[in-house]
Amino acid sequence: MSYVYPFSPIITESEVRTSISKMDTEREHAAFIYAFTAVTLDLTRSSQTTKSTPQSAPAQITELMRQSVETQQPLVIGFRPSILRATTSIFIQMCAMSLGHYDLGFFHLREAISMIQMLRIGDKTVNAGLSTAERARRQRLYWQCFIHERFMSIVNFSPVTLPPHSQYPEEDTFVGADIQRGWTQVIKTFCMLDASFIGLWIGDRTQVTASWVERKHRELDDELWEVEVSALSELQQADLVITRQWMRTLLWQMAMSNCLLSSHASCPSLELEMPLRLSSQLRQFLTKISENTIRVHGSSMISKLLEIVNTIADVVIHVPQATREETTSRIDDIVFMQGVVLPFNNLQVMSKDILLDKFRLIRGRFPHIEVAMQLAV
Repeated sequence: MSYVYPFSPIITESEVRTSISKMDTEREHAAFIYAFTAVTLDLTRSSQTTKSTPQSAPAQITELMRQSVETQQPLVIGFRPSILRATTSIFIQMCAMSLGHYDLGFFHLREAISMIQMLRIGDKTVNAGLSTAERARRQRLYWQCFIHERFMSIVNFSPVTLPPHSQYPEEDTFVGADIQRGWTQVIKTFCMLDASFIGLWIGDRTQVTASWVERKHRELDDELWEVEVSALSELQQADLVITRQWMRTLLWQMAMSNCLLSSHASCPSLELEMPLRLSSQLRQFLTKISENTIRVHGSSMISKLLEIVNTIADVVIHVPQATREETTSRIDDIVFMQGVVLPFNNLQVMSKDILLDKFRLIRGRFPHIEVAMQLAV
């Protein structure tokens, strides 16, 4: 409940306990508990590197996913969707993504989306007959599917089906005010991955214009957001700050792909060296929080950090030669980020190899820079 619920505030602790009590007799509850256990292991153990961590965590997660899927009630005539079944699908999707099975994750996310559409969560007539707490829970479920679909669209270049919900989740006494505030900030952040952003990311990037990049940059560069996020818990801040830097990196990549970058641009997101400033900002933030705070966010955090570090490395390799002092500072930031990313046990082999290839290239390119020798090979 400490690590899963804040970012999936759908099924309460009392409801989880009820499912545990019913799992021997009711398949839907059993399937949920298997998935709930799998995602808890994924977020609390699979990314840790302590000696006490069992090396079989991925195998345990895989087995629990299998049990959950095989226990599910088949989708036959007479089937009725439920909040519990939709949440089960989301948890399986999260575990599949963590294990690198993106197609399987895509399938289970679409299953969850089908559930919320069958439940008519966006229908005002249906919602009018619900209690405030139940209506708010369904709104959170809708937004969670929205967030996961937007993230998967970026990492897997897949289309999206869910538009933003007509409103943010209503206040719910069953959800703490701190979780409510953090959840609303996550929603606001992913709403910036709007139809134009997704369309340009997975489609024709020649349509990316400088004015569009500047507009998106202004959305991401929000001083009020920084004040609001600073009041949240360390766990919530880590998710939001790194996600925001990840989005800035994506925006810069889109500008680069259409040759819009310049050394003397009026907008930071159009500057060649923008990722280097992001790395410095991100390092300052990461030094203030514990490593475990980063690791409990699972595979989504790994994906975001990898995108950022890979981009920083590309800039160091390809941007015109800087002074020795500037180059040393840039590489030192990469050495720091290396220490954040590489210890993840569930870092996929291909992603790790790509990163190590870039580290080797930097070492070879800058043999006169002492700190470069600290990069892993």
